Amino acid sequence: MRKIRILFTALCLCCLSAFFCLTGAYATPAKKPDQIKAVMVGDRLVDVSLQLGVVPEGMSVRLSMWPDKAPALRLATQVLGCPNYVTKKHPETIADFMKERGIKRLILEKSMKFCLYKKNVNPVSVADLVKDVPGVTIEYVDFSKGIPAAVRETAALLGRQDKADKVIGKYKADMKKVEASLAKGGLGKRVLVINGNYSTSSGKTFLRIEAPGGYTDQYILGPLGCTNVAGEMITETMKISKGHVSAGRLGGIEKANPDVIVATGNGFAVQLALHKAMKKNPALANIPAIKNGAVYSLPFYGDSSVLEYPQIFRQWSIALKK
Repeated sequence: MRKIRILFTALCLCCLSAFFCLTGAYATPAKKPDQIKAVMVGDRLVDVSLQLGVVPEGMSVRLSMWPDKAPALRLATQVLGCPNYVTKKHPETIADFMKERGIKRLILEKSMKFCLYKKNVNPVSVADLVKDVPGVTIEYVDFSKGIPAAVRETAALLGRQDKADKVIGKYKADMKKVEASLAKGGLGKRVLVINGNYSTSSGKTFLRIEAPGGYTDQYILGPLGCTNVAGEMITETMKISKGHVSAGRLGGIEKANPDVIVATGNGFAVQLALHKAMKKNPALANIPAIKNGAVYSLPFYGDSSVLEYPQIFRQWSIALKK
């Protein structure tokens, strides 16, 4: 039992260290963006707009993909819901908002595939929902041509051409670092990604395991030559929702036997769950990730913060190379 406590203490310190590294990455004070009288639809569009120092009066984005930005965005602009909400569930939302505020300008994101979780959702479809808005002007930014081209398009629409070169230059330099960090032949690590949520009111924790084939596989694990082992924990009766399944009490984690465990969302919730699981089954201390202290709190990437992707990828790369 003493060995278990020592291992878990090391595990907690490892996660805590990674958490402080993560929060430090977003600690630099940012200049308040200028608000323009327009509505924007699309995460990538808004991400680029923010980097150019502009925020619209209203926006439709997948805010759950941006836990770090969500609180500030809610204060800076009116979040109208995600694109699925404003195109499928309540298609009157954006037109009503524009009429109420006297907004005539709508800027939409064009992308090859907007969301892996909602394949039939497309920000461009909003154009058909605002036809009765008096004097409406609809503009587009095409992300299918690559991020640098999309930054220039956005900058031109917003009158921020003077900032485009700096944003594009930084992105290209960061992407070169990403490409240089890729190991030949891949890392070959078995990885389990657990998303945690902690309720401050009840003290309860909620866990979800990221299923194979999602954003982390496509943008992080695949390029690094690693495998998502969540499939070995997912049974036929489990329902996959938005790329995740409820983790319950981490049943089957010994079968998955990961080399690395990554906590996204609330790392504390994942720590508590691992502590309870190890207390119930001390043999879990032999899982490579736990035995070697390879448990890290890392940011989730859902292809929304496209300009931040290189920095997020680098954090995952550093962790998985240990």
